[in-house]
Amino acid sequence: MNSDSSTHDTPTAPQVSKPKLFVPFLLILLCAVAIGFGIRYYKSRPDTTTQAAWEVYFSEVNATGSSYSLERRLVDKLGAATVRVDAALYDLDAAPVADAFIKAHNRGVAVRIFTEADNINESEIERLQEVGIPVADDGDNDGLMHHKFIVIDERYVWTGSYNITHNGAYRNNNNVILIDSVPLAYNFTQEFRELFLDPQLGKSSGAFIAYPKVSLSDGTQIFTYFSPESDTVSPLLKEIKAAKNAIHFMAFSFTHDAIGDAMQDCFQSGIEVQGVFEARQVDQHSEFKKLKAAGLPVVKDGNSGMMHHKVIVVDEETVITGSYNFSKNAEKRNNENLLIIKGNREIAAAYLAEFKKITR
Repeated sequence: MNSDSSTHDTPTAPQVSKPKLFVPFLLILLCAVAIGFGIRYYKSRPDTTTQAAWEVYFSEVNATGSSYSLERRLVDKLGAATVRVDAALYDLDAAPVADAFIKAHNRGVAVRIFTEADNINESEIERLQEVGIPVADDGDNDGLMHHKFIVIDERYVWTGSYNITHNGAYRNNNNVILIDSVPLAYNFTQEFRELFLDPQLGKSSGAFIAYPKVSLSDGTQIFTYFSPESDTVSPLLKEIKAAKNAIHFMAFSFTHDAIGDAMQDCFQSGIEVQGVFEARQVDQHSEFKKLKAAGLPVVKDGNSGMMHHKVIVVDEETVITGSYNFSKNAEKRNNENLLIIKGNREIAAAYLAEFKKITR
């Protein structure tokens, strides 16, 4: 409140007591009105879903119903949505998350879903369609619609390796990063719109990204890439080759020869390189045997579920994550997202802690 509103030009003649009493009364009244408007403004603002510029989450394996599970966290974030939710999901068969989408739709939030054609007949997807939520798929596309991202209120980006399934939250090792950034959300919203509005095309024109470099309030830098239109391998190789001290990776599918060669070159130049592979994906196409034969300390995971991460951490400072497996299909055929997150040791430490947890 402007304090000048409670003062007036007055004559120098003495004043009777009644006007003197009126001034503090008016001051109290104006303060009460200002507080009332402030409360109304505060209550009318959308609740934020995070107090920080980012949050990192990992699946709670064998902890069904945990309040810290990826499923529970996502339900909470969707429960805070006020305007719009755009979700590009390879798979969606988790009933609690489908319920959260339906609740958002019922309270007036504009919800849209884009999914892989092979999964369009999932019962939870059909439930969304029955209540009027627009759902589209990628049609007869050569590759996969492999995204696992959600944009909430055109401000928050939820992305990572987590497919929206019970196994994804409670059996498989997965990661999610939630980022509070309007420019980053715009990048993902544009990707979603291009896929959703032309599903027969089966791909976006992801070569154009409005904000290729986004800086968060804490100085974190985020670089966004979408395949198959963007060049995803060159920037990925650039980060690997720029390593000075250490590289740690967690790979569900790692079959890309150029990425494997870059890892081997770094190791031979004296850089510490450690990796964990999903045991059921170590076949004749995998880089596992080649790297193992070259002396790299790479291991298979021991989880009875899937080790589903697609993560590289460079020099305890740069994190590469998203839906992007380290494969030619991810590079050339699938709809994928890849984030390179630089300059944040706290984020890197979170992923390194997950690496140590899986490999211990």
